[in-house]
Amino acid sequence: MAVTTERRARAWADLPPDAMTQVLEQSQWIGWRQALDSVAGAGSPFARRLGNLGLGTWHMLLLAPRTARALDVGCGYGSLSLGLAEYYREAVGIEPLEQRVSFAALRARQEGSPAAFLQGGGHDLPFEDGSFGLVTMNGVLEWAALFREGPPEALQVSMLREARRVLRPDGHVAVAIENRFALETLLGLRDTHTGLHGVPALPRAVADRVMRWRKGEPYRTYLYSRRGYERLLHRAGYAHVRVLDLVSSYNDYDFIVDPRDAASYRFLYRHGLVSAFYPPAGRARGWLSHAAPRLLGEVSYAYLVIGSRGGPTALETGHHLWHALRGWGIEPGRYRFACRGARPNELAIVCHDGTHVRTLVELGDGIADAGRPSLLPERIHRRLTGGLAPWKTGRVFGTRCRVWRMP
Repeated sequence: MAVTTERRARAWADLPPDAMTQVLEQSQWIGWRQALDSVAGAGSPFARRLGNLGLGTWHMLLLAPRTARALDVGCGYGSLSLGLAEYYREAVGIEPLEQRVSFAALRARQEGSPAAFLQGGGHDLPFEDGSFGLVTMNGVLEWAALFREGPPEALQVSMLREARRVLRPDGHVAVAIENRFALETLLGLRDTHTGLHGVPALPRAVADRVMRWRKGEPYRTYLYSRRGYERLLHRAGYAHVRVLDLVSSYNDYDFIVDPRDAASYRFLYRHGLVSAFYPPAGRARGWLSHAAPRLLGEVSYAYLVIGSRGGPTALETGHHLWHALRGWGIEPGRYRFACRGARPNELAIVCHDGTHVRTLVELGDGIADAGRPSLLPERIHRRLTGGLAPWKTGRVFGTRCRVWRMP
């Protein structure tokens, strides 16, 4: 029994189909933004989510060649794909629901974006082997059993293997998804996939019985722990798997942290930089940041799971970014986390000693914009760059780079 499309739409707080039809019709005449505001209401959560083209800015941790192609599986209404199209030579979004594809394509035309969209699913991608340098799944893998019969975990592995088939040898798959044992779940936040409390953290058999009793359908939207995602991607054939914490949610994150990096968690909480969307979990994480910061990575709300044949991210000292910056006299330091910039495809790597920021490396073409002191959002810029000064600007692997450090 497949998960219903209606339940997935409710989980994402999508507009009802008739309202979305109205948006599509009006968009032809007044533009998609105005049409969406007139139907959903200006500033509605749905409208804000569609306007967020920085969902996939974490890809800057890879510093992949800009000549590569990117594929966004389960692209929805196209926000992440449109953001990727500003960086990669070509970005393609694929989505099973026709209405979403139509709206995403309309957005691309009206925005003058080269992003392309087509209807289809992640289990049978209509592309040749080795076609893409990046395949993304943003809030998608848990729905792998949506239109298919069979064991959910096996269907998730199948989708990941299909992504691996269309990747180039040096490519990456990137899965943004919730943690099965998130503090939000453990402390009572309703699960967005099932509409029930605590179900993802239960043993699968128990969760299935609860779903059949409460909802009259089986439990099929499987989430995993940090180690569980590592095992899942290894099973799908990815030799190297890295799990990162998207703080605080994959749809609204400010920071990217290695879950094993207790020093970076402690730094972020000590400086009051972390925002919480569920206050009980926020208070609990604040306490853990003092008492047991190593646990924070195990109870994160959402992870970014990156699979490849090899090659580290820019949070690791072996990444080619640091080889290039050593030519500038810059070392990665002891601890690092990433901060999303104010615009899509802008990212900063923050290097610190546990107490003070020693070096900040900004990546993004916005560095060339006159009048922008930093790529970071203002509140974060003020707290992270105190005592630092811009030191050197140049290009690293086709992307503009600016280094801040102590004078």
